[in-house]
Amino acid sequence: MSLPRATMSGMRPVCRLAAPVVAAALIGGCSRYTVSNTMPPTQPQPTPIGSLTIAPQGPCVAPAGAQQFTANLTNVTGSGVNWSVDSVPGGNATVGTITGDGLYGAPSASGQHTIQAVSQSDSKASASTTVSVTATPGFAVSPDSATLPASAQQSFQGQTCGVPEPNVAWSVDGVSGGNPSAGTITADGVYTAPAAPGSHTVQATELAHSKTDTAAVTVSTSGIVVDFGSRTNTQHPIPAGILGVNHVDWWYGQAQEAQVAQAGFSVSRTYAKLSDIYATTTPNWAAIDPQMTKLQATGFHVLLQLAFTPSWLQPNPNSCTGDKTKAPPASAAKWAQLVKSIVAHLDGKFPGVVTDYEIWNEPDSGGMCGTSSKLNSYLAIYAATAPLIKQQAAADGHSVRVGGPASSSMNPTWFQALLTNASTAPYVDFVSYHQYFAGSADVNATWDTYNGNTPIYPRTQNSSTGAAAIYASAVKTVSAGKQPHPATTPIYIDEFNTNWAFLKECCRNDPTYSPVFNALYVSDAMNTVYSGTSHVPGQLTYYAAVSEPGFCVLGDWDANMDCSHASGAPVPYPQYYAYELMGSASYLAMNSGGYMAASVSPASNASGLIASAFYTAKQDSILIVNPTSKSDSQTLTIHNPGFSSVSATLYKIVGGRSISKTSLTFTGSGTTYTAPLTIPPYTVLGIAIK
Repeated sequence: MSLPRATMSGMRPVCRLAAPVVAAALIGGCSRYTVSNTMPPTQPQPTPIGSLTIAPQGPCVAPAGAQQFTANLTNVTGSGVNWSVDSVPGGNATVGTITGDGLYGAPSASGQHTIQAVSQSDSKASASTTVSVTATPGFAVSPDSATLPASAQQSFQGQTCGVPEPNVAWSVDGVSGGNPSAGTITADGVYTAPAAPGSHTVQATELAHSKTDTAAVTVSTSGIVVDFGSRTNTQHPIPAGILGVNHVDWWYGQAQEAQVAQAGFSVSRTYAKLSDIYATTTPNWAAIDPQMTKLQATGFHVLLQLAFTPSWLQPNPNSCTGDKTKAPPASAAKWAQLVKSIVAHLDGKFPGVVTDYEIWNEPDSGGMCGTSSKLNSYLAIYAATAPLIKQQAAADGHSVRVGGPASSSMNPTWFQALLTNASTAPYVDFVSYHQYFAGSADVNATWDTYNGNTPIYPRTQNSSTGAAAIYASAVKTVSAGKQPHPATTPIYIDEFNTNWAFLKECCRNDPTYSPVFNALYVSDAMNTVYSGTSHVPGQLTYYAAVSEPGFCVLGDWDANMDCSHASGAPVPYPQYYAYELMGSASYLAMNSGGYMAASVSPASNASGLIASAFYTAKQDSILIVNPTSKSDSQTLTIHNPGFSSVSATLYKIVGGRSISKTSLTFTGSGTTYTAPLTIPPYTVLGIAIK
C-alpha cells in the first residue's frame, strides 16, 4: 500500500485506488499518508467519509433479461442516487437501461457493461460494478470443498456469476438428495455428513441451463490429529519472527511500541521515504532517525521499504496526476546512490536493526505512476539499487536481505520478470506480495452470509484465489526462477488483511471475526507444506500496527472501531490477541522459530475446522480455528510429542478482548495421548504442550 503526501495536522487518508476484481478476491492498493516525526499524542476524531456501495457485485444476466441493483449509502445525507450504464445516465438500448431505483434491463446483445451509482447529495460518494450480459452464464458451487466431522452439516450454494441461484437440484455421489452412506442434502443445499469417514462429491445442477458444478467433501471421524514426529522432523523450519506487523513507528509512542512487542512481534515493516530524506541533495536524517530510534529501543528489527522519488530527481515532465513522488526516478543510478548512502547511515547509527531492504512498494499498481512501462522502470530501479545495498552492507560488516517487488497481489508476470532478468535475479533474496480479500466496492461484505457481495470467509478459503492457493502459486513461480536458491527463496506476504479500504467493514476490527480471520490466514499459509509447498512463508506481516482510521493492533475501543487513539491510551484490538496467542513466548511462541509438525488433520484450506501445529525449543503448539457458526466437539489426538510426560495448557481468545487459560488433561500412554475438546462457533484456541 502506498502513501500520498499529507500535512502534519492529523489528516486522515482516504482510499483512492480501485483494486481489480480477480475471481472472488479483491486485492489491494490503498492510499496512505506521511508520518510526522513530531505528531502530538492526541488527534481529533476523523470526519466520517461518505461512501456508497453497489450490490450485487459482478453479476451476469441473460440478453434482454433484468437485474436489480441496490445502492447502500453511509455517512451521506439523503438516499437518492443517479444511475448510469457505461457513463450514459439511465442507459440506452445499446448498453442496457437502468431505472431510478436500480432495475437494469439488459440489451439483446452479449457484452460487459459498467453500472454506476452516484449520490445525489454528495458526488464524491459513488461506486460501480460490471454486469455481464451472456447467454452462457458461469455456474459454480460455493464453497468448492469442505472437511467435516461425521454427521456434521455444511451449507452449499449454487451461484451464477457469484450471485446465489435459487433454481438448483442437488445430489451426492450421483444420488439425488443423497443417502445415509454418502450424506444427504436438502433442496436448499444443506449437506449432512454420514457417520462413516470417506470422500464424497456434492453436485449442483442449475435447472434453467442444465449447468453443473461440484464440491469435494471429506468426512472424518478421527477428530483433530497431530503428529509431532518426536520433535525430530526438521523438514519445514519456521523462521524466528515470522509474524511481523507494518508501521509500528506510525503514531505510537514508545510505551505503545513496547506493548506491540509484548504480542510477540519483533519485525516492523517501515518506510524509508527518499522523497523526505533527500528533499534536497543534502540528506535530512531527521526524516528517518526518530522512527529507527524508537524501533531499536523496543527491540524491533526492520523490513525497510525503499520508495518514492525526490522532486529534484523526478522526470521532467512528470506525468503523475496525484502524488508525484511515485514517479520512477529520472536516473535509476542516482536513486540507487541515495539508497546506498541510507544503508551506510543506518549501518553506522543503528547497526543490525535493518535486516531486510524491500525495493519500492506496489509498483504494479498505485505505488508507481508516470511511466508507460511500470515493470521495465521497476526492473531498472532494482538492477541499479540491489547490488549497491549488498556492497554497502558487506563493507559495513552486515548481512542483509534484498527483495521485492511488494506487488499489490501475487503477480506472476512481475515475479517471473524479476526472477529471470539477468540484471536483477542474482540480487533477489526474497520475493514479496500483498493480499486483501475485499475493497471499497464491496465493503458491505459479511463474514459468511451472502448479501450481494461474496463473503470474506469463502474468499479466504477459495481453492483458486484464497490464502493457501495464492501462496502455493507463489512458491511454484518463485521456485522456477534463476535467483540464488530458488527452491528455498523466502516469500514474504508483507501486507494482508480482510479489506484494503479505509472504511468500516465486517471483520477487520471485529471482536468475533478478526481473531478468526487472522488465525485462519496464518494457518492456511503455514499448512500448505502438507499439500506440497516446499516451505512456509518467510514473513507474514499484518497490515498494520497503526494506520488510521481503519487499521491497527492498538487503538481506542469505541462504537466506530476506527483505530483512533484520541485518549492517548490505546488498548489492544481483537487482532492483537490473535497474534499474541500465535506469536508470543507466553502462549504458542511461533515467533520463537521452530518446525512444523510432521502431520496435522484437518489441515485443508477447505470450509470447516482447521488446525495447525509446530514445535519450538521449549514446547509443542497447536492452533485450532473454528471459522463457522456451528459448535464442534472433537477428540484431540497427539502422537509422538517428544516429551516423557505431557502437560498441556488450553488458551482461548475471549470476546476479542482477552485470552483465557486453563489446564488440559490428556489420557493415554507411550507416544499417543487424547483429550476431548469443544470448539464454540467463531473460536480460536491454542494448546501448549510441555
